[in-house]
Amino acid sequence: MRRIQYLFFVASILSANALALSQQEQSNPYHLTTEEALASNATKKINRFWDKEAKFASFKGVDDIKINTVSIRNNNDKVIVIVQGRSESVLKYKELAFNFAKLGYDIYLIDHRGQGFSQRLGGDPFLGHVKNFQNYVTDLNTFITQLHLKDKYKFRYILSHSMGGAISALYLEQYQTPFQVAVFSSPMLSINFGSYPLFLAKIITYTSGKVCSWFSKTACYAVGEGKYHPQNFKGNVLTSSPIRFANSQQGYYDFPETQLGGPTMWWISESISAMNTAILNANKITIPFLLLQSGNDQVVTSKGQDLFFSNAKTCKNNQFLLIKNAKHELFIEKDEYRIPALTAILNFFKKSEKGKMLCTK
Repeated sequence: MRRIQYLFFVASILSANALALSQQEQSNPYHLTTEEALASNATKKINRFWDKEAKFASFKGVDDIKINTVSIRNNNDKVIVIVQGRSESVLKYKELAFNFAKLGYDIYLIDHRGQGFSQRLGGDPFLGHVKNFQNYVTDLNTFITQLHLKDKYKFRYILSHSMGGAISALYLEQYQTPFQVAVFSSPMLSINFGSYPLFLAKIITYTSGKVCSWFSKTACYAVGEGKYHPQNFKGNVLTSSPIRFANSQQGYYDFPETQLGGPTMWWISESISAMNTAILNANKITIPFLLLQSGNDQVVTSKGQDLFFSNAKTCKNNQFLLIKNAKHELFIEKDEYRIPALTAILNFFKKSEKGKMLCTK
């Protein structure tokens, strides 16, 4: 009798474990890294992967500015080009690159001019500055053109975050593209200026930027902005995940040359114009896209994203997904937000691979 009871006990444990694994499979079908894994040994594993696989290179962008790039290639037939946000470096995307590489994607990343490991602008290495927002777009096109993606890959995707979303939108509106679908994560299509209306922010930043240029060769920081200083997790507007926040900040400590301070008046003025153009011309994008909106985003607002999506009527297969309660940085958010966001992205890619994401009106 005791043996029978023991067997029933063992069977119940195995059944419970199988159910737990089944539920985990359903909630994390692509086996993405979790916060629990990062806290144990996954962070070290990701760093070893990056040190071994990430190949750094550079090219000359507009005005011969040196632009840093990274490639992670393993002879896959699928590729993702990642377009980062303001103030970031390629180092922030270690975990994301690790996840994608394990799923059979080659990855390319670019540090925009004036940030990351790329050449700095504005006469101060900490300035978040650009002379013309279009320079970001032209640099991106140069980078993508040099990759010859159509010759190397059967499936080709562009994935962007925040400022990278505005850059990618303008790129897709202006150039012939090798990509089959695009993803915008928390795209910067309207900045959160608080109580300031957009037109007033544009007037102030444009005028201040011009006046500053008359008296100084160094661009002027926006009001309340300055040189780089370490951020604390408490009160941050980027992520709810302590460990992913810490990992994202580690790169700035390990490589101080990637540190960047606040934006300049001129950067804001240029960004406002670029965002308006991206929204106005959204219908010129001729590939399907997925737009991920963060429900608790305090960096950018939903207004520009909503307008952009409603104006993009060329492709009926465009998709919109709100990640409720998530902060701005979906790729380094808590598991409960990051995993659904990345699962939606990977499902979107998979549909494209099956020929179900064609751009038809």
